[in-house]
Amino acid sequence: MYDILVSILTDKFQVQPELVSPEATPTALGLDSLFVVELSIVLEGDPGLQISFDELAEANTLGEIAQLMLDKQDAPV
Repeated sequence: MYDILVSILTDKFQVQPELVSPEATPTALGLDSLFVVELSIVLEGDPGLQISFDELAEANTLGEIAQLMLDKQDAPV
C-alpha cells in the first residue's frame, strides 16, 4: 500500500519523490487539509478504499496513512 500511496503523491499531487518517506508528514510535504479531502476521493476511486476524511486526518505520517489503507483493504466488506 505504501507504494500506491507514493505513486498517488508523486503523480496526482506533484510531491517530489525525494521528499517522500514513511516518517514524512503531509504538512512537511506542503499538503494541507484539502489534500486529505482529495486523497480520500482518490482512494475511493482507485484502489477502491473507503477511508473517511476523519480517519485520514488522524494519521500523522505517510506510514500511518499507508497502514490505514492496508487495514481498509483487509477489512471485511
